[in-house]
Amino acid sequence: MPVGTTIAIVSVSAVVLTAGGFLAGRATAPDSTSEVLATQTQQLDTILDGQTEILTAASRPMVIDAEIRDQLAETPPACIADPLGLACSLQACWQYGQSSANRPECGLIRDAYISRQACPEQ
Repeated sequence: MPVGTTIAIVSVSAVVLTAGGFLAGRATAPDSTSEVLATQTQQLDTILDGQTEILTAASRPMVIDAEIRDQLAETPPACIADPLGLACSLQACWQYGQSSANRPECGLIRDAYISRQACPEQ
């Protein structure tokens, strides 16, 4: 079979299948679009109500009670950003060492922090 004939048969088949699918879809489509529009309107109203609730909750001021404020004041500043970092360990050692009679030795942590800051990892 020549190539031109094959291309023509495939092209006509594609057009016939596309037109048949379109006609089948139009034949089975519901006649009244008012039901579809009513359903879409109801869904949009539901979404709008949910977004309104989210906006109302987000616009309320955040209240930090005294207990949380007290805990935040005791937290070293470096521990807020990176709680597992060397800077947090060093500041925590210094802060808790000031109020502790045990006086922890912070020299090893300080030396590790200085060496890391002097030669950051590539």
